[in-house]
Amino acid sequence: MKSRECREMVLCWLADGSFDGRLPEVAALRGVQQPEEYHGEGDAYIHTMLAIEAVDDNEDPRVFWGALLHDIGKSEKTFFDGIRWRSVGHAEAGAQLVPAIMLRLGFPELSADVAWLVRHHLFHFSWNLGSDIRLTRNQRRFMAHPLFSCLLQVCMADADASHGLSNKGSKIRLIAEIFEEEYGESER
Repeated sequence: MKSRECREMVLCWLADGSFDGRLPEVAALRGVQQPEEYHGEGDAYIHTMLAIEAVDDNEDPRVFWGALLHDIGKSEKTFFDGIRWRSVGHAEAGAQLVPAIMLRLGFPELSADVAWLVRHHLFHFSWNLGSDIRLTRNQRRFMAHPLFSCLLQVCMADADASHGLSNKGSKIRLIAEIFEEEYGESER
């Protein structure tokens, strides 16, 4: 199975009205506010739908499910701090929900991998890459993870679905270039 088949399945659920019952965690993202300066596209649900559109048809299905579920923790973790909307801890909260979702959808064999992708989809925000682009030992270890190339694809889908001032797309592309140089794999 490739992402194309996963997307077609989700589109069928949307068309036949069963989506909200099958994926209430994603449906709960409707109306969940995001900072407009980084998410001009709208609420977390619209952002999520744009993210799955950004996943290549021939991509690994774990990338599709990671993109679909990457922000599900926002429904319980989003708050307004008086200045802007924040979703502190949403990646971890979302990752905890993934195993039950994947079991419910009939893909329990993907649950651990998709949970890892959801948990780590914000990794790039902690990577301070200067002009010399020297990776730390921990960054190199993280890049060596067998799911790192899938994670880059989830992060690119997230970035492509973010219509605002965020520079996460350029940062992910830079990390993908480093990954390709270090490990000989491209971001496709």
